Amino acid sequence: MGYRPNDDRKPAGHASGFLRDRANGNAPPSRAPTLLRRLLALALTSGTLAAGGGNAARSQVRVDGQLEAAHIEALDVPLREVFDALQAKFNLRYRTNDMLDTRVTGTFNGPLRRVAARILAGYDFAIKITPQRIDVLVLRQNQPDAKPLAAATPARVMPTRSPAPVMTAAEANRYERGQAR
Repeated sequence: MGYRPNDDRKPAGHASGFLRDRANGNAPPSRAPTLLRRLLALALTSGTLAAGGGNAARSQVRVDGQLEAAHIEALDVPLREVFDALQAKFNLRYRTNDMLDTRVTGTFNGPLRRVAARILAGYDFAIKITPQRIDVLVLRQNQPDAKPLAAATPARVMPTRSPAPVMTAAEANRYERGQAR
């Protein structure tokens, strides 16, 4: 007896509704749209990681040492990330209204108070040092044409009267010789 296909029977999955009738018969549903969406999502994610990941691999900050001998290495990182790392390692607190998005590259060594001042070159800032912590207040980035935030007001000099009357040179000479009138 030879093999004869029985076209009268339907596939097993048809009864449960998993298979759909197509114009060309009972074919399994196409997975192309799902696969296409997944590939598109993978491509977008890869592109995003490639664009941002290259920068993340280059930029880094490393903080070591103690308060009196700090060692900071920064490679193309925003100033905010440097201060976040200092805050995590040391008892340093900083406050600012500025974005601190200036990129920093360099190696800084020394006492933390001096290192913080060198890192903030180009900014107006104030540092308060107590035995418990270092507080840094970053006011703004230096601007060449800007007015100072707090100008020092010179003290008024009150004119005082001299205890002795003012003499001319000739009167002083006579006075020294004892010929004063």
